[in-house]
Amino acid sequence: MSYAHHRRGGACLRLLTGVGLVLFVVWSAAPILWLALSSVLEQQALIARPPDLSPHNLTFSNFTTVIGSAAALGRGMLNSLIVALFATLASLALGAPAAYALARLSVPRASAIAFLVLATQMLPSIAIAIPLFLVISRLGLIDNLFSLGVVYLSFNLPIVIWILRNFFLGIPEGLEKAAAIDGAGVIGTFWHIVLPISLPPLGAAAVFAFVEAWNEFFFALILTRQSAQTVPLVIAAFAGQYQTVFGQMMAAALISVVPVILLAVLFRDWIVRGFADGMMKG
Repeated sequence: MSYAHHRRGGACLRLLTGVGLVLFVVWSAAPILWLALSSVLEQQALIARPPDLSPHNLTFSNFTTVIGSAAALGRGMLNSLIVALFATLASLALGAPAAYALARLSVPRASAIAFLVLATQMLPSIAIAIPLFLVISRLGLIDNLFSLGVVYLSFNLPIVIWILRNFFLGIPEGLEKAAAIDGAGVIGTFWHIVLPISLPPLGAAAVFAFVEAWNEFFFALILTRQSAQTVPLVIAAFAGQYQTVFGQMMAAALISVVPVILLAVLFRDWIVRGFADGMMKG
C-alpha cells in the first residue's frame, strides 16, 4: 500500500509540475502570441469590444504598409543596432577587467564597491533624467548616437560587472597560480587564462546588455529628436494625436523583436550556462 501510495504521490507531483510549466509557458508566450495575432488583424477588429478575432478580419496589409514606408523603421532599427552594439561592446571591454579586479585583486572593500556599483541601478530614471539632459544639451550632443550609447553604457556596465564578478569568484585560484608560476602577469593571466574559460558568462552578459539597450525607451525619448531615434520611438510614433494605428504598430513591433529573438535562440546555451555559472559560483 505504501509503495502504491508513493507512486500515486509521485504521479500527482509530476502532473502538478507539468501543469505549472504549461501555465508558465502560456503566461510568458501570451504577449508575443497576442502581438503576432494583432499584427494581422484589421484596425476595426482590434478596437472592437471585445476584439473581433474572426478569420475574415485577418490581413497582411499592416506589414505591407509598414514595409512599404520602411524608411523610418529601417533608420530606427539601424540606430538601435549601432547604439546597442556600442553599449554592449563597451560594457564588456570595461566591465570584464573591472569585475576581475573586484574578484581577484587586492582592492580595498571590493565587496562594498561591488554593492555600490549594483546600487546605482536602484536610482529611478526620472531622478537623473533632467540633470543628464542638461549636461548633454550643453555639450551639444542631443540627438547624437554616441551620447545615447554612453548613457546606455552607464546602466549596462553595473550589471555586466556584477554578473562577471560572481563568475570570476568561482574560478579555482590554482589556475591563476599556475599561470603566475609560468611567468604570466595579471594582464596575461586575465587575457590568456580567465577570458577563454569565461565565454558563457561573457555571452550571457553581452546578450543582456544588447537587449536592454535595444529595448530602452525613456532616455531615447528625451535625448533624441529625429536623426538618432531608435526603434522603440519609431514604433511609438504610430500612436497619433487622434488615432492609434494598432495593427501597424503591432506589425512594426513584431519586426523589431525578430533580431532579439534570433539573438536569444542563437546564444541560448551560452545564456543558460552563463547565468547558471554566475549564480552557482558567485
